[in-house]
Amino acid sequence: MRKGIYGLLGILALLFAACTGQTPSAQTLSVQMVPGKPNPERYLVVFRSETLPPGAKGLAESAGAKVLKELGPIGALTVLADGETAARLAKRPEILAVGKEHLYRLPERVMVPEETYGAPTAADSLYRYQWDIRRIGAPKVWERVPLSVQARATVAVLDTGVMDNHPDLATQIADFQATNYCRETGGPNNTPSYPKYTLWIDFDHLDPNNLCTPAPSVLYEAHGTHVSGTVAAAFGGGRVVGVAPGVRLAAYKVFDRYHYTDPETGEEYDDVGAWDGPIFEAILDAASKGYSVINMSLGGILYTQNRDDVAAMVAWDRVMKYANRMGTLIVASAGNSAQNANGPVVHIPSDLPTVVSVSATGTATPFWQLPYPTSQTLNAEPGQDILAFYSNYGAAVDLSAPGGDCGLDENGQSWCTRPRAERPAGYRYHLILSTVIVDENTPAYAWYAGTSMASPHVAAVAALVRALHPEWGPGEVRAHLKATAENIGSRQLFGHGLVNADQAVR
Repeated sequence: MRKGIYGLLGILALLFAACTGQTPSAQTLSVQMVPGKPNPERYLVVFRSETLPPGAKGLAESAGAKVLKELGPIGALTVLADGETAARLAKRPEILAVGKEHLYRLPERVMVPEETYGAPTAADSLYRYQWDIRRIGAPKVWERVPLSVQARATVAVLDTGVMDNHPDLATQIADFQATNYCRETGGPNNTPSYPKYTLWIDFDHLDPNNLCTPAPSVLYEAHGTHVSGTVAAAFGGGRVVGVAPGVRLAAYKVFDRYHYTDPETGEEYDDVGAWDGPIFEAILDAASKGYSVINMSLGGILYTQNRDDVAAMVAWDRVMKYANRMGTLIVASAGNSAQNANGPVVHIPSDLPTVVSVSATGTATPFWQLPYPTSQTLNAEPGQDILAFYSNYGAAVDLSAPGGDCGLDENGQSWCTRPRAERPAGYRYHLILSTVIVDENTPAYAWYAGTSMASPHVAAVAALVRALHPEWGPGEVRAHLKATAENIGSRQLFGHGLVNADQAVR
C-alpha cells in the first residue's frame, strides 16, 4: 500500500509485486464521522430477484439512500447510505441482503528504482529476457496461427487502466471503458481507461454530493499496462512481445484512487482499489459484448461464515454465472499470501466455481548467475519449475503460469527471502518483464512478480483457443486448458499443470 501523499517516484525499471506483502482481505472503508450527522457508508443492495426489478432505484432513494450504480442483470445496486437507512433497506421483502461494498486492492509491492530501458525501439530487443513467454510454448504458436486469426478473440483486462499510447499496445486495444466511480480521461486520445488518476475519493472529507475531488498530485498506475503487455504486446511495436500478439484488448479501468487517515496511527494512505460495483459493471459490459476472455489480476478475501459478506458473495456468484452464460471465460490470479486456500476463506474472484484460478511459478534455472545486464537469451529449463514463494495454492487452483520469483540461492531458498543487498543483480531476470507507464510521454518496461503476472499468460492462451474454436463455451475452453497443461507436480500447488500454449492450440 502506498503511504503518504506523493508525486511521481521517477522511472522504475523494477517493480516487484507481492514478494513481501500479504494479499489483503476485501475490506470496507468508512468516512470520517461528522459530529451531529449520520455517517454515510457504501453498501451493496442485492434484491431477491436475480435481475433488477422495476422501481428498484426509487425504492432505495425513498429509503434515503443515494444510488451510485444500477447492476440490472444481477439484481443489485450500490448505494451511499447511513447505517439506519441500510438497516431499513435490509428489512424490505424485495431485498435479499445488504452489506458493505468491499474494496479489492492490488498486492503489496516493493519498488526498486533502477535505470530505465529508455525509449522503445522497433526491434523487440528485450524479448531475450522473456523466459516466461518461451516457457509456455508461445513461439511455436506464432509459427502456426496467423495474427489475423488471433485477432478474432478479445481479452478484457479489468485493472488500473492501460497506456494506449505505449508503442507495444497502441495497435492492440479495441475498446476503452471506465466503470470506476471517479471518471477521468487521460493520454493523447483522452481515453477513459487511461491509467491516470487526478481525482480521488477522500474518506477524510467525503461530500455525499461530490464523491470524487481533485487529488493534490497526479498518479500513474502501471499494473494494468504490465498485465496487458503480457497478453498481447505487438510484434515490432516496441521492445517486448506478448503471449498472443494478435489478440485484441479491451481496456477497463475499474480502480479508483482513495485517501484516508488511520485514526489509530495517524498515517495517511493514498492508494488505488476497486470496489464491487465497478468490477461487476465491467464484467457485465464485457460479457454482454461477447468478449472471449476476462482477465482479473486483483483480489481479496471474503468469509463464508461472515454474515456481512453475504451480499457480496451472492452478487459475485450472480455476476460470474452471467458471464458464463454469455460465453465469456474469466481468468483470475490466485493471490499472493502464500496461503492454502482450502477452507472457509474464499479468495475473490479466483476461488469461484466458473473462474480459472492461476497460481504462479518461478524457475530454478540459475539466471541469477548471469552478469547484469546480459545479451544472453534466457530460457527456463523444463523440470525446474517451482511454486513462487508468495503464491496461494489449494484445491481451487486450476492452472499455473509464470509469475516470477527471484531464483533459488545455494540453499535452495528463494533469493527474495534474503535482504535485497544480499541478492545477486541477476535475480531480477527471474521476474516477468512487460510494458509499463511512467507518465503520458514516457512508456517503459519493468520486471514485476505476482500471481497478477501469471494470470494474463493463461488469459492469452484461452483467447488463442477461442480464436480457433469460437463455438466453444467457457466450460469447454476451461477443460481444454486443463487437459493440455504440462504436469509439473502437485495438484494442490499447480492445479492441472503449467499452461501450455503450444499444446492448447494444436
